[in-house]
Amino acid sequence: MKNQTKFLIYFLISTICSGSLLAQKQIITINKKVNDDKSIDFYYEKNSPGSYSVDLQFSNVQNCDVREHKAVLRSHSGFLMKLRPIDKNKGIGYSYNIYSIMGELNPRIDSLFGYSLPFKNGKKVKIKEAGNAGEKFLGQEKPANWKSFFVISPTPDTICSMRKGIVVRIVNEHENTDSADAIYTSKRNSVTIEHEDGTCATYTGFNQNKIWVKLGESVHPQTEIGVSEMYNGKGYTIHFNVHYLFDKDFKSTSKNLKGYKSKFKNINPIFITQEGDVQIESGKEYTAKVDEMVITKEFSKSEKKKYAKEHLNFK
Repeated sequence: MKNQTKFLIYFLISTICSGSLLAQKQIITINKKVNDDKSIDFYYEKNSPGSYSVDLQFSNVQNCDVREHKAVLRSHSGFLMKLRPIDKNKGIGYSYNIYSIMGELNPRIDSLFGYSLPFKNGKKVKIKEAGNAGEKFLGQEKPANWKSFFVISPTPDTICSMRKGIVVRIVNEHENTDSADAIYTSKRNSVTIEHEDGTCATYTGFNQNKIWVKLGESVHPQTEIGVSEMYNGKGYTIHFNVHYLFDKDFKSTSKNLKGYKSKFKNINPIFITQEGDVQIESGKEYTAKVDEMVITKEFSKSEKKKYAKEHLNFK
């Protein structure tokens, strides 16, 4: 039936950017120290890898000129900010709320950076562009610059990282969605990898318990992430996209699905393929091209030396 093939076209935004929602568990902990000069130092602890943007909103402030403080937290812990008293003979009074979201707000992106396809070197695949299920089925506003891709294969594919980065989110709790009646579902296993420039790539559609990377692990092009799952009974399907945090008002969020608005923008990457360095045209076939230069492009000098020693016979 026609409805049974809609999963080929539409993909639920909450699956791709589920890591972008406001944190539902306490990821950021704030500790404070009152100094002898009555100033107050704020320190943070972050129990999840990757960058987090935070916004501290102050209220009921006494003897201090502060309303809010925004920052990007990258380390596990560190210094956040200092409050200084107006009257140095009196203490500071305040209340505050903290809002946090995964990602760096409006990072500087190299639009010409070449990504590898998320497949083993030499693998030829037909890539299609995915529509947005939130817009189609739930009445949501389409995310800015929406761009997402998917590949369907007759056999399971080994999915690889498209770029050097750090694994910042793993979902590995859903059984395979192999029912032929499924149109779309948000219950799919995924991996999100943050790159050095602040963009993130999310790969969705892994076989349960066949995700090979760990949270916080460093990866590079050709690092095997996991194995694609059977979806809708039609084939082994993987979705992938690249996005970044752009909405500075990330502390606001809708409580209903229809009113949900993504805080992220997608980019349309340039991919390195055997057919050339291209932006994907939906429905065309492309062949993964990954050599030592592609793999080590973002390596430090020490990483390149280490890689060279470990891969003397790389071809």
